[in-house]
Amino acid sequence: MITQLPQHNQTLLIEGLISNDGIEFAELMERFREIAPSSTIQIMDGSKILGYDHILFAVLNALKAKQNGRMICDDLSLEILVYASAQRQISNSVEMLGVKGDVTQLVLVAVSKDGAELERLRESIPQIPTLDLDSSFLNYWSREKLDRLRRIFGISDAELRSIGLQESSEKELLEKLVIERMALLTLSA
Repeated sequence: MITQLPQHNQTLLIEGLISNDGIEFAELMERFREIAPSSTIQIMDGSKILGYDHILFAVLNALKAKQNGRMICDDLSLEILVYASAQRQISNSVEMLGVKGDVTQLVLVAVSKDGAELERLRESIPQIPTLDLDSSFLNYWSREKLDRLRRIFGISDAELRSIGLQESSEKELLEKLVIERMALLTLSA
């Protein structure tokens, strides 16, 4: 998905990737940076991402922090990771959402003023033998996934009940709580 962020004069690419043979993170990042040298690129463990809104709000918060000179990190790609993890510490963010060799679901996030560069980046993915372009896991929900994400983000039953809007699913409530935690990082920066 490529989205315009006119308030920041940027374009955002969010794509799900499936690794069918493990990945070498540094090698993959180097390849992506060669294809899109003027873009900010981040790759995360997709099994720990709630969906597109989770990433969109992380990127928007990171860009706003940069615009206001209130970044937690010196690097925008790490800032995106910090917001996506809702963790203040970079090491905790990397531990939580960082890509390890056995990860099969990845989320590619790229931000650039050059939308054509992002399109080239997206088009290059099918040429990488170990990766498939597949975002379906971002929309997939199961009880197991919800429970795992609640543990990862430390969300209790009491928190879910406290905002328990009757028309909202548990998935929507979980997303709201994680996005709220991202917003709290902005306030404490």
